Amino acid sequence: MTSLVNQYFTLKLMKARHLLGFLVFILVLGCHKPIQYTELNGYAMGTTYSIKLISNTHTFKNIDPIQLAVDSIFTEIDNQMSTYKSESEISKFNRLNKSETIKISNGFSQVLLRSIYWSEKTKGAFDVSVLPSVILWRNGKSDRKYSEQWEPPTDYESVLEMVKVNFEKIQLMENILIKADVGQMIDLNAIAKGWGVDQLFDYIHDTGVTNFMVEIGGEVRTRGKNNKGSFWKIGIDKPMVNTVPGEQIHSVVSVSNQAMATSGNYRNFNQFENKQYSHIIDPRTGRPTQSNIASVTVIAETCMDADALATALNVMDVDEGTSLVESLDGIEAFWILKENDQLKSVASSGMPLLN
Repeated sequence: MTSLVNQYFTLKLMKARHLLGFLVFILVLGCHKPIQYTELNGYAMGTTYSIKLISNTHTFKNIDPIQLAVDSIFTEIDNQMSTYKSESEISKFNRLNKSETIKISNGFSQVLLRSIYWSEKTKGAFDVSVLPSVILWRNGKSDRKYSEQWEPPTDYESVLEMVKVNFEKIQLMENILIKADVGQMIDLNAIAKGWGVDQLFDYIHDTGVTNFMVEIGGEVRTRGKNNKGSFWKIGIDKPMVNTVPGEQIHSVVSVSNQAMATSGNYRNFNQFENKQYSHIIDPRTGRPTQSNIASVTVIAETCMDADALATALNVMDVDEGTSLVESLDGIEAFWILKENDQLKSVASSGMPLLN
């Protein structure tokens, strides 16, 4: 018997979830009595989070210490990597003048180094220095006739911002981050949420819990089995405009001791003269992606890797992305494509789909 156990969203927080492209929910199989579990829910990193703890012998009667630790982890990440927090380490770096330096925390340094790794692997399709181009396309043309109506930037404006983007110019010496160029900026939003999942996962694992799931804004990492004794089942949204997360499920994936992340561009875009402009910017061109890719789901050992690669595969074409995934150990991916108002999918050879 298959049943829907939970959906991790509320209407009040729905706007924060629209960038995700999918909503995680848990499906459990079997007819025997489920084991009791404890669940922590909250709001962090601009979205919702959920932690599900499964115990064969007892419920967690006092979860206050766990909640305090979780809150502390989120606070630390925000203080390091939130571009929405003016006094975070990353915001301070983005305000530096050329050649100025800042000492960053170990967590920030690890995420930045892993970002550079994925930039190299994807030949620039993933690049955390793309923020100047992102801001330009978010704001639109600077001298448009009607300020309330968004218009795409001019080619000249795009080129001016594009020269600031290049992951190879990121200069990190141990924990010292150096501003290489005027206007250089870093944005870790495409990988920091996955890092947050990993940090919570490591903490819960260290407490001795062997069966649990951590989810932040749809990015997931699991260990062991769910409360019905089955592997965790994670749903992927059907990428349809004007639907809310969880409204229509396209596919279900079996995830055990793995992480999963999805990136999509079908809910968040600008429109001008009947043309849509994706919010995902190709760092190699400084312009929004233009393809039939609606969403990409990635399974990896860590959520940080799944998060970063899901973003990169939205930028790369499907053939290029498939070749990359098949060359990587422990990585699987699933593309949902939109062709003439019809959906089709492409999966890597080991993607654990259940339907």
